Amino acid sequence: MGANKKVWIAFSVLIIGFLATGAFVWKRYIRTPWDEEHAYTKGLQAVVYAFPYVLNSSVRWAWSQPQKEGEPVVAPTDAINHFFHSPRLTGPQYRDGGTPNNDTAYSTTWAYVEKEPLVISVPEVGNLPGTQKPRYYSLQLAAFDSDNFAYIGTRTTGNGAGHYAIAPKGWHGKLPANVKLLAEAPTPWFLILGRTLVTSNDDFPAVAALMRQYDLQTLSDFENKVHRRPPAPPLTPVPHYKKEQLALLGNFWSIANAAMTANPPGDEDARLMRFFRDIEVGPGRDLSRLSEGMVRGLDRAVLRGLTMLPEVNQTSFGTKSVNGWKYPPRDYGRAGTHGAWLTRASLQSLGGIVANDPEEAVYIVAHADSAGQLLDGKSNYRIDFPKGQIPPVQAFWSMSLYDNTNNLVDNPLNRYSLGDRSPGLVFNPDGSLTLYVGHELPQGAAQSNWLPAPAEEFYLVLRAYLPGKSIVDQVWEPPAVVRQ
Repeated sequence: MGANKKVWIAFSVLIIGFLATGAFVWKRYIRTPWDEEHAYTKGLQAVVYAFPYVLNSSVRWAWSQPQKEGEPVVAPTDAINHFFHSPRLTGPQYRDGGTPNNDTAYSTTWAYVEKEPLVISVPEVGNLPGTQKPRYYSLQLAAFDSDNFAYIGTRTTGNGAGHYAIAPKGWHGKLPANVKLLAEAPTPWFLILGRTLVTSNDDFPAVAALMRQYDLQTLSDFENKVHRRPPAPPLTPVPHYKKEQLALLGNFWSIANAAMTANPPGDEDARLMRFFRDIEVGPGRDLSRLSEGMVRGLDRAVLRGLTMLPEVNQTSFGTKSVNGWKYPPRDYGRAGTHGAWLTRASLQSLGGIVANDPEEAVYIVAHADSAGQLLDGKSNYRIDFPKGQIPPVQAFWSMSLYDNTNNLVDNPLNRYSLGDRSPGLVFNPDGSLTLYVGHELPQGAAQSNWLPAPAEEFYLVLRAYLPGKSIVDQVWEPPAVVRQ
């Protein structure tokens, strides 16, 4: 057989193999029925848009349940139009995610406003014990899509007592002279997330007494001096996002549509709602109209979308990287208002349930060390704040550690943050401050400067409450996390 003939035979075999492989790929991966592929491509975007509605439905149902007798209180209970107050600072027993802090006591309620305004009342909060510095507190109000729309607290309304009204959309009425109209609620259901600074365990009883005075009433009950829980419609059970993921996957679209029907997206999203109409996603849409192919496409979109969002959280998407730390996107807290749907779903909603406006608090996150390696307990780390480079804040700063479920991690010291109120912090002779993070206390390090870490991967959050302008503008540079 001649050399040329051998070459042509080999070439022919290669071509036949290529065509056979191409036909398989075409049939298996490209020639998906058009309706399935159409629903998948639109559905993936719809997952990103609708995720906060689904997560908040899940969290609201979990937090609406009564406290079970004999069980420890680790998450909000009975928190519908009624404040739940943390009985202690949040620790690793709480497992509902959201990167909770270990600096403030939480006051939480899912509020519902429909026919008349709700009146939120707060007491005189005053100063920190033994100081002339105001005790930091805030009540963050976020719509059901997770975007903030108002604040009560030290920064916005001061530390004096007051009464503030949240009106339903389109309400036109008169308020008493001692009630200030704070905002119109973008959605009938909204979250009130309160934080009150605690300086120590000994300070907690004073904070608890303050929180018990946070109150919520309908306007008519406020005027008639009647104290009762405002009414709210009954809730439909929703699978727990962390504990019942398979059930949530199967019900994602029905939960999303029900939530958007009860809490219609704003007029600014009308064009997007029209875009999702042919896959039956949005307020008032009917999933039973879909073809079998479209159902398959939407199911695929949920599976991919709910794995994609955590992946986004571990990248630098939308963030500003400084020394291995990531500043949040500048529209964090109100990402949906700016049309930043992926930021809203992955960083704002999945990462924190809701997120503070930068003027209220900035959370700077480190998943990796100065060499770009993911943080894990197999190594020890040090963070050196030069003299004069402590985070500039008006309220407080702290650094906490979380696992990949966005929860605090148990440790033998029961220490879940280090910051400006940590007792016994040891500064270096030159005025600098070194903090240590690791599974074991490094030799020669002061235990008071050590944040214990698990043996597995973790990440750090540096919080700055009422941050200085240099942090808001993302000019201040957090020091690198250096592997030792």
